[in-house]
Amino acid sequence: MDTKTILKEHQKFNNFPFHIEKFCPDTPIQLHYHDCVELIFCTGGVGLNQIEDTCFKLKKGDLFVIGGRQTHTMSDFKNFEGYRILFDLSLLDDLDDEIKSTTGYTSLFLFSENGYINYNFKSCINIRENYFNRLVPLMKDLLYEYENEKIFNEKYIRLLFSSICTLIIKCYESVQDESSKALYNEAVSFLFKNLDENTNLSEIAKSFGISERYFRKIFTEHTGLSPSHFIIELRLRKAKSLLSCSNKSITDIAFSCGFYDGCHLNRIFKKYEGMTPKEYRKKFHP
Repeated sequence: MDTKTILKEHQKFNNFPFHIEKFCPDTPIQLHYHDCVELIFCTGGVGLNQIEDTCFKLKKGDLFVIGGRQTHTMSDFKNFEGYRILFDLSLLDDLDDEIKSTTGYTSLFLFSENGYINYNFKSCINIRENYFNRLVPLMKDLLYEYENEKIFNEKYIRLLFSSICTLIIKCYESVQDESSKALYNEAVSFLFKNLDENTNLSEIAKSFGISERYFRKIFTEHTGLSPSHFIIELRLRKAKSLLSCSNKSITDIAFSCGFYDGCHLNRIFKKYEGMTPKEYRKKFHP
């Protein structure tokens, strides 16, 4: 049976919904869920984290944000060490609105009323070395401030925690930017090789393991065009190349570029190029 972790039972200061601890488990942690948000940051060793029905291998640099009511368990620890933070999401209310509007904030920290993550991407990230080397000292400082009651200062802890979350979001965004660019290049290559096929954006997105919405977003960010418009541009580019360098018929060119027939090519070509395919060909073969 699932057990529930109560934030109030862990926090040192009753009116402050926050707890941080050095996290070095060596035995399995039973299936449980929280009434708060949990952040786990691995600074060394390995382990296994199962959230709902998905398993993740934990290694140095991995950071997970787990929503309330999400059942999860951890096991297979080997020299595992890191930090564990339990907190109420209201602690991030004071983050800059620009930070809150990012995909990183939405994916990592924005939760529904039921406590499940509302995200386009997974709520985990591997912290890159340059960010890792900045994040670890902040975690150490935060833990030190929290554990020393004589110097406890809620405002300073809030500030430190906000800095940590901002750094994590910034890292998330940089990773997604790189991932987005690589995915875009791969998708363009795929589309170019399959211009003669009927394109179903939903199926193409699914083949890359992403949603159609994100697939459209990638193209808009990198080209300023929708995927459909971009595909038309690719098909027209190939059609123009064949019209200028080959003796293929208009119909054959239409089929090889993914148009339904010669009439379809003629209509699209005139709309975007201001002339018919035949008129375009005459420029090269008068």
